[in-house]
Amino acid sequence: MAINYSPLTINRHLDARLRSIQTSAIQGDAARQELGGLLQHALQLEIATIPTYLSAVFSLTTANTKVSELILRAAIEEMLHMTAVANLMNAIGIAPDIVAAVPDYPCQLTILDPPLKLDLRSFSLDLVKDLFMQIETPEDPVHYPTALVAGRPRTIGQFYEGIIEIIDRDTIPGLFDNATRDAYKQREVVPNFRPIAYLSNQDTDTYPLKNDINFRITGKASAVRHLRWVVGQGEGTAPFNPLTAEGIPAHFYRFESIIKQRFLVKDERVKTLGYSFSGGDLPFDEAGVHEFRTNAKTADFDAYPTVSRQMTRFNGYYASMINALQQAFNCPAPDQQAQAKAAYDDAMATMQTMPNVASAIIQSAQQKGVKAGIPFEFPKPPPIS
Repeated sequence: MAINYSPLTINRHLDARLRSIQTSAIQGDAARQELGGLLQHALQLEIATIPTYLSAVFSLTTANTKVSELILRAAIEEMLHMTAVANLMNAIGIAPDIVAAVPDYPCQLTILDPPLKLDLRSFSLDLVKDLFMQIETPEDPVHYPTALVAGRPRTIGQFYEGIIEIIDRDTIPGLFDNATRDAYKQREVVPNFRPIAYLSNQDTDTYPLKNDINFRITGKASAVRHLRWVVGQGEGTAPFNPLTAEGIPAHFYRFESIIKQRFLVKDERVKTLGYSFSGGDLPFDEAGVHEFRTNAKTADFDAYPTVSRQMTRFNGYYASMINALQQAFNCPAPDQQAQAKAAYDDAMATMQTMPNVASAIIQSAQQKGVKAGIPFEFPKPPPIS
């Protein structure tokens, strides 16, 4: 049976703010500041999904490596989306606040209408169908076969398209006047992806990003190019072309591939749609999942000190990653850009270490005969009174 979701829509307040710029109801520096505020909300949207995806990844054993790798790449790409948005904010002179964008879980994404609840849970096919695919639903999802055979509501893709339109039409004159001067605040990224058995089980391509996606925003053209890349990652380039610029499916269709247990690939034998779920296989072993307590908190395991210690240790790594990202995108002066670059590299290295720390939580919980979970608790500084 086809999976049908309505695309997630941006709340009316943010929609009105976006339209106020598009219609020139606000102009000049006020419009620039308003655009920066909207991008801060986009930052929150991109960051919020990362722990949700990673929690599922950490729950999978080596029996489900292909599924784990698929979700992990999606999480890394969400981190790259965040990088593109943060760099764009710096290019227009608005400091990105990474710390403020980090949610507590369970999280209500109030940027959406209605709000979407994000939980930290172990992997299941229902999680993919009921949350992951809903997060990534395009405006017009196409239901491909398994084998041969404008106004409101404004979706997330349309929200980004509205920002692209503002930039492309020079609605805010001089928006990038200081982008070159302030280039030291931006981080350039060349990710190294792992091979994907996409076209077939023998495929070893890594499907890297195109050379013009390096995350440096120098003006209108690079801003539009990177935002269109972000939109394409979630939705594909067009309703009947579900592939990203890298040649693999957009996130919605990648997650659907988990349900179908085969990747979505071009298929000339399917005359109308041109694609089918007939690529490399994605077998799922139900026994290869560690069952987590949903939205587990460290304080829930005070009676199990070894488990609590490992969860506290994980939170330390998570906080280190967030604080490093905050430093990376808020470089105070050109002579400190080496430190900012190192902070970004440290954040990525910490993210790569997290699976081992998560495994220590799982092992400690198993030894005590309890279900734990990956907490992703970030201590926010108290508000200034």
